[in-house]
Amino acid sequence: MLFSNIVFGQNSFRLSGEITNPSERKVLITLYRDWVGEEEEYELTLNEKNQFTFSTNISKIAYIDFYYADQGFHYWIIEPGNDIKMQFSTNNFYETMNFIGNGAKNWDYLLKSYITYEKDSAWEKEADLLSKAPIEQYFDFLDNEQTARKNYLDKFEGLSEPFKDVRKADIVGTFQNFKINYLSAAKFENWTEDNVKNVLKIDKFADSVQTFSLEYGNMFQNLMELYAEKSARRKKSELSNAEIINLVKSAYDKDKFSFRLIESVIAFKLLNLMDEESLSPEITTLVNQFLDVSFDRDLKNHVIRKVNFTKTISKGSPAKPFQLNDINGNVVRLKDFQGKVVYLDFWASWCGPCIYDMAFLDRIKDKFKSEVVFIQISLDNEIDWKEALVQYDLSGVNLRVDENDPVLSNYGVNGIPAYFLIDKKGNFAVSKVADPSQEDGQLLINQIEEILKK
Repeated sequence: MLFSNIVFGQNSFRLSGEITNPSERKVLITLYRDWVGEEEEYELTLNEKNQFTFSTNISKIAYIDFYYADQGFHYWIIEPGNDIKMQFSTNNFYETMNFIGNGAKNWDYLLKSYITYEKDSAWEKEADLLSKAPIEQYFDFLDNEQTARKNYLDKFEGLSEPFKDVRKADIVGTFQNFKINYLSAAKFENWTEDNVKNVLKIDKFADSVQTFSLEYGNMFQNLMELYAEKSARRKKSELSNAEIINLVKSAYDKDKFSFRLIESVIAFKLLNLMDEESLSPEITTLVNQFLDVSFDRDLKNHVIRKVNFTKTISKGSPAKPFQLNDINGNVVRLKDFQGKVVYLDFWASWCGPCIYDMAFLDRIKDKFKSEVVFIQISLDNEIDWKEALVQYDLSGVNLRVDENDPVLSNYGVNGIPAYFLIDKKGNFAVSKVADPSQEDGQLLINQIEEILKK
């Protein structure tokens, strides 16, 4: 829980509320300061008057998710200086919701737009049906829907201009993204990048709007993935990371895509590459090139923080200590296995790839059962975890964490499955652990054998 204790100022955001007929004592908030860096999650406890307060500093337009029980809203825009007070009843959540304060008009629009176009609307089902119709009919439907929502936004009074600009970019990003997802490289192999661009109905937005808008950024990233896929099919081989980044740079278009947007996408790509490949020589070179030329302080800070963190979980760095309970309530510490090679597996019963990999891991466990400690750390709730242990007959050391447990952030677990190998000295043994299913487990076997030789 991180709260600002400073006096509320122009760069602050505050959300407070009161709940009628509460069914739970917790409110969940996710803050997206931008769409490049990691989101921030907060859990608020209601006071005796069924009220909550959240405040933080933001320097520019950001987004927020709000959830109470099984209801809430997703990607609502907030601005520096907003001080929004909300009231609602657990019964008829959306219908009873009321806002007052600075920024309330913006949220009135978001609520009414949701009720009008999404809550009880069947437009996505209609879009799915039309996606099987001729392409012109489907794209006309998307463009008409985009126009209707932009007109609704323009007619809504009392909205701030920055909010309107970013919201309009979100609308455009959302509907044009449907087109991009439809235009797979395989199905439209003969279409050039210009063909694709010409069917997109994209307004001209200011540079800052393009970089602030979450949905516009998502649309552009997916467009670059489509271009990369097309280029790879022409080349008949996968593009290198450097080639993909150069492709993104080449997408600059003063009437559509700004340098700031391109720089944001490159930063986002580098962050993901560090998750996937750690700091390989290629990734290190690309990161350094970005840091040398970028002028955006926030983007550079995102990348630098990721570099610094990635170094802490890279080969040779000390593994992060943890202390968790096993199924019998016994305390298990990582340091208990000093002198042994440790294989860490973060998983959950609802994770399909996790379960798929487990079938291959059984053979590896048998092969190294006297030399390697296999530790499975589940993200399930306790009931599902215990049922899964029985269902999948998991041997080894089985532990569990809650989704907000610091073990996950310490190991940089942003998605599962996530695997780590720790050597006998307690250091990370490799920067990228092979999935158990790769080459029927042989790659992982080779990695473990190399560690055991040392």
